[in-house]
Amino acid sequence: MAPLAGLVPVFLVLALGVGARRFGILPEAAAAGLNRLVANVALPAFFVLTVGTAPLGESFSARAVGVTAALVTAATFLALVAARFVRLSREQSGVFAQAAMRGNLAYVALPVVQASVGDGGLRLAAVTAAVLIPLMNVLAVAVLEAERTTGDRDYRLVVRVLANPMVAAALGGLVLSRAGWHPWLWLQRTLEILSDFALPGALLALGAELSFGRFASVWRPAVAVTVVKLCVVPGVGLWAMWALEATPLETSVAVLLLAAPTAVVSYPVAAELGGDIDLAGSAILVTTVASFGTYAVWALALGS
Repeated sequence: MAPLAGLVPVFLVLALGVGARRFGILPEAAAAGLNRLVANVALPAFFVLTVGTAPLGESFSARAVGVTAALVTAATFLALVAARFVRLSREQSGVFAQAAMRGNLAYVALPVVQASVGDGGLRLAAVTAAVLIPLMNVLAVAVLEAERTTGDRDYRLVVRVLANPMVAAALGGLVLSRAGWHPWLWLQRTLEILSDFALPGALLALGAELSFGRFASVWRPAVAVTVVKLCVVPGVGLWAMWALEATPLETSVAVLLLAAPTAVVSYPVAAELGGDIDLAGSAILVTTVASFGTYAVWALALGS
């Protein structure tokens, strides 16, 4: 029951966000403001502190980073090929590929890792996520632009993606860690306060942002992407980590990061780049709801 005991609080806080939105405690404007605060202030502070002060020799795992980055890249292009093979529309193909690889690392996976394997695993996961988050953002823009049927393609959007506060903080944290950064005490305490708010705030914001779209017309690709994102990709990751004789902590972190549901930010990116917003919203909702069950299975498998 230990893995489940760690997972249940994460999803209860997420459900609290859903309830707060439904009963008017966190109305739409407040939910949007909370999400912006978490994404632009609290989570960047978390990455700067957690990654920037982590000794890379202890918190960087070449196996975890290599396997997760390789599978994220492979999942993107294989999902795009599969979407074309089953003749999804161009608008749906790009969204399908994005949803199959772009995990909600900061809002879901990191709280799950902390609850499951503790602060040591969280530091390893944060350093790994600092590599994955920029990679996922760039790949998402690439596939959506490639499948775009309206407007002019503009790959300069990648530059804007890399300037995103969370992406910049993740990359900056790696640079600071490499430089052996030790923040001033007042700055460290400030970042600690913001970091303590980041993960629970992210869960509340995610719960408040979830909403049902027009699921009936896109349920088949939404279910398919859920199976790929939550089952196939982490399953291959588990096998790869075993094959590389990774430590139990490295294996747990890699699998839990790969098993994250589709990122909420994939919806506005799909809307901006002409993707199918019904499929984008449905993929986020279905993978997030289903991830409670799949995370429980992965946690039990890893615990055994």
